[in-house]
Parts: sequence; C-alpha cells; structure tokens
Amino acid sequence: MLIRAITSEGFRNLGAISLVPNPRFNVLHGENGQGKTNLLEAIYVLATLRSFRTNRLEELVCFDRAAAPGTGAQLRARVEHRQIERLFGVEITLNPPKKQALCDGKAARTSDYFGGFNVVLFAPEDLRLPKGPPAGRRRFLDRAIWNTCPAYLEEVRTYERVLRHRNAVLRKGESEEAAELLAVYDERLALAAVPILSRRRRYLDAVAPQVARAFAAISGDELAVGLRYVPSPRTALTTPDAELGSVILAQLGRDRRRDFARGFTHSGPHADDWVLDLGGRPADLHASQGQTRALVLALKIAEIEHLCSLLGDAPVLLLDDVSSELDAPKNAALFTFLRAIKSQVFITTTSPSHIQIPEGPERKDFAIAEGKIAG
Repeated sequence: MLIRAITSEGFRNLGAISLVPNPRFNVLHGENGQGKTNLLEAIYVLATLRSFRTNRLEELVCFDRAAAPGTGAQLRARVEHRQIERLFGVEITLNPPKKQALCDGKAARTSDYFGGFNVVLFAPEDLRLPKGPPAGRRRFLDRAIWNTCPAYLEEVRTYERVLRHRNAVLRKGESEEAAELLAVYDERLALAAVPILSRRRRYLDAVAPQVARAFAAISGDELAVGLRYVPSPRTALTTPDAELGSVILAQLGRDRRRDFARGFTHSGPHADDWVLDLGGRPADLHASQGQTRALVLALKIAEIEHLCSLLGDAPVLLLDDVSSELDAPKNAALFTFLRAIKSQVFITTTSPSHIQIPEGPERKDFAIAEGKIAG
C-alpha cells in the first residue's frame, strides 16, 4: 500500500501543499509547532475519517477559513493498493458542520470508503499506555481492531448511540416511564455490546504470542508477557459469545439502582480495560520504565505484523516523534523492524539525526516551517 501523492488545503496550520512522498521512508522534520504532526493527522483523517487528536471538526480547519460559509479544509491522497490506484478525499466544512468522504471524486458512504487505505499510528502517548488511564487503552485497542475490521467502527458507534440514550434516561431520575424506557435500552445496549466484547477478546488473544516474541527480541528479557482483558462485568471474560448478551443484560439490571443514583451506566464495553502482565505481575505496577516502553513497542510491532498477515499487504505507518522518547537500544530495535517490513513510513522528528535510516533512495526528507513543506 503506497501513498503516491497528498494534497491539503485549509487543514489546521498547513498551507496549500502538494507532496509526492518516497515509497519507503519520509522524514518530516522541524521545530515544534510548525505542522509536522498536522501532516500526519491529515493522512490519518484521509484513511480513517477521524482525527487521532480531537473530535471537534472546527479544530481541523484553518482559523482564516473557519468563519466563512462554504469554506473549509480539503484533503486528497492518491493511493496504490495491489497495483490499483484510487483517489481518496475528505472535505470538511463548518457552516454548516460537515465531513464528506470522496472516492475517485465522488461522494462515498463510509462502508464503501474503508478497506482500501490502511494506516497504523505510533504516537508518544502510546508509550505511556500501560500506566495510563483505561480510556487510552480502550482507544488503542479499538483503533487496532478497526484496522482489521472496518465494520467495527459502526458497531462501536451503535453502542455509543444507545449508551447516550440510556444515560439520558438515567439523568431524569427514577419513574415508571424511565423504567419502561430502560427495559428497552438495556436490551439494545446488551445486544450492541456483544460484537465489541467479542472482537476485543479475540484480538488480544491473537496478538498475545506476537507481543511476547517481539518483547523478548527487543529487551532480551525472558520474563513471560501476558495480555488480559478486564470486562465489566468480569463474568464476561469467559462467557461464550452466544451468552454474552444475557450476561450483560443481567448486569445492567443489577446496576440499575446505582446507575440511577449516579446518572450514568456503570457496566459495559465503555467501562472495560485490558492490562499487560510481565512475569505474572501487572506491568503498570512492577515494570521498569525501560520494560514498559519495550512492551509498548512490542504491542505496535505485533499490531503491524497482525495487520500484514490479515491483509496480505503492509499498511502505511505514521510515527509521531517517537524516536525522541526511546533510548538508543529500543530506537535501534524499532528501525531494525521498520527496515525489515515493506511499509511506507512517515516519521516526524525535531532532528533528522534521530532517524536511523541512511540517506539514499529509500529516504526523503521534508523540512517543515510555519505550515510549509520543502522537499
């Protein structure tokens, strides 16, 4: 999978750009705040129709364009996948707020858009994953699953929509009408939770051996690595898929009084977590900083390898200044892996010297300053 060309207009602080990237390594370098991450974000939005930094459309549009009716941001990427080229596009307007996906110049439904342009993001916040809040681990896991199964995005949206309705009923307080509504929403929420729980469990089971192998190769450490899903309710961990709905429905019933008291739903995939174990103990409590970063690097390597095995094709990789966060041995391990796979890679950095790829035909550097790019 290759990005052959990228254009952007009106996106964040980026000027009108037209970029022809190298098929292998593209180094985006410059001082902080100049637009390096914005370019990675533009690629990510083109591939996923979502930002990895915000849910607010207005933050994606250049300030000068935000107030004018009918103006906004336009992104385009010409992508080659299995010797077929397609033109992907995203148009964002704020008056009224709208995000439109385009395929080959025509408006496209999300179901038709996804699948032909896969990216994997590695950002500095990922390195704090084991010791960070559960919400970050859920986002990490959901992003990885969505890459392997585009239908997962709609499954999550369905669950979130029902959850919002249920929480709105809870906030109105207990009543006969509320009880009747919750009976309906409980069934819908339990049904919507099943594919999310099922896919999360299967994904962690699938990548666990790859994570363990990658960790051993990176760290030289023989400690056993484990991935544990922690669902809410806990009984859902070992419940067969066919029985998950009834288990979740029963838990929602048991939680009802507490949910009314606090005005939100306590149990379900939105409250789930997953943890890394090292040597049989939780990594967030017992792993050193070096071990923690080796674990996260192993997670990303396993994610990429798993996606390659499913797609039969390497995704585009986006690395946002992670080299500056890694020590020399782990940085070397990362670039050894990157050289071994066939992905096209976009890397941001404040210093090109951090990038352990020699200058030559496989590397192209782009200096970025004040939203402008020079090859």
